[in-house]
Amino acid sequence: MRDRLHRSRVAGSPYFVALSVLGLSVLPGCERSSTQPQSVTGNHVAEGPSIRTVAEPGEKVLLVHSYHVEYEWVAQITRGVKRAFESTSVDCEVFHMDTKRRSDLEWKQQAGDAAAAVVEQWKPDIVIAVDDNAQEYFAKRYVGHDCPQIVFCGVNAEPSKYGYPADNVTGMLERPYYAATVEMLHKTLPGARRLAIITDNSPTSAGAIEYMKQQQTSMTPVCWETPNTFEEWKVSIRKAQGSADAIATYMYHTIGQPDALENMEPREVMRWSIENSEIPLIGFFVFAVDDGALCGMVESGVEHGEEAGRLALQLLDGAKPSDLPITTARHGQSMLNLDTAQRLGLDIPATVLAETDVVFGSTITASK
Repeated sequence: MRDRLHRSRVAGSPYFVALSVLGLSVLPGCERSSTQPQSVTGNHVAEGPSIRTVAEPGEKVLLVHSYHVEYEWVAQITRGVKRAFESTSVDCEVFHMDTKRRSDLEWKQQAGDAAAAVVEQWKPDIVIAVDDNAQEYFAKRYVGHDCPQIVFCGVNAEPSKYGYPADNVTGMLERPYYAATVEMLHKTLPGARRLAIITDNSPTSAGAIEYMKQQQTSMTPVCWETPNTFEEWKVSIRKAQGSADAIATYMYHTIGQPDALENMEPREVMRWSIENSEIPLIGFFVFAVDDGALCGMVESGVEHGEEAGRLALQLLDGAKPSDLPITTARHGQSMLNLDTAQRLGLDIPATVLAETDVVFGSTITASK
């Protein structure tokens, strides 16, 4: 069996265009940003009841990402979808709305309309819509339609915000491992009691905050701040030094900079935060700990993508979305950054190291 070619349609900064061999025209005022096809052929067959491994000829799935191709969360989800579609002949194309590097309302609306133009021209059987912006500015317009059927993943807001569940919609919610991350912090910093929550002002952060406020942990939140600009972010980080023992940051990817349409480079935001904070930052994604956060129980984009792919295969096999309940992620990974621990002068217990799934940084001597 041959695998079909899986092309990528890109919403690339500073302009976007839906790229297609189907003759889809460039939107007015837009430039072509990429012409290179991207394979989304996977690595292994997904397990699960009543999921066949061979798609019928002509079955098409459109994977619509809210963000850009280089974003690690996007790469993880695409990897998960690849796994689910391994050994099938599903024709899958990918569209990136690119609404994290640039997040103004007009751009997000245009990106959603560009994704809808792909649906109109290509007519996929299933759309996998990833993260909240893809729901708000694209997928929710299809609620109640016979086609396409919608599978969502990476969604932080309550699904009712987008009209879900619906007869043609199912998917997987994203929920931060807030309590588990606080527990991990306590193991590395037992005296910590006060927590400042500082995250960007984005739909992703809004949904996460709503969920986190409902959770009980051993630390007292002293603030919930959502700065818009880099200067506002700096003020929040500095203020936390005198009021908190640690800072939890969910997202830092839509922090604006003066006189620019595109947002700050996220690594630069975290780098400044780490260098100007005497208290640890904790995170909820792989990239946060990799960028310098001390630790976190992090979410797996691969899990979201693989589950979305499995749901898509079940729908192609004749299942109804109403028969496939909305789920939440079940697995997380504990992560620790030893370079950050060393900078903070923390002795990491050997027991913590032994039970941590992924450790970043150089080797240091652990305490007993």
